[in-house]
Amino acid sequence: MIHDDELKKVCNLAKIRIEESEKEKFLKRLNQVFDWIDQLSRIETSNVNIGSLKDIGGTIEKKDLPSVTNSQEELLSNTKHKKFGMFCVPKVIE
Repeated sequence: MIHDDELKKVCNLAKIRIEESEKEKFLKRLNQVFDWIDQLSRIETSNVNIGSLKDIGGTIEKKDLPSVTNSQEELLSNTKHKKFGMFCVPKVIE
């Protein structure tokens, strides 16, 4: 279970700010996530044969075929910032 001081550390590391009025709500939800993770970690999986999972039938294989949904002209028609058939974006690394 995470407490107020640990929440401050997490928020500092994640560089997020939580208002005092939202702190209890956030702590409750975060603790629910940790409880769920704890439940998952207690599931016995040592007898599960990974190779047998394909027999469940839950995975549908789909052929990887190329398809064209939009042309280059259609996609570039949505911007005025284009050059040489590509989107132009500001430089982000110097």
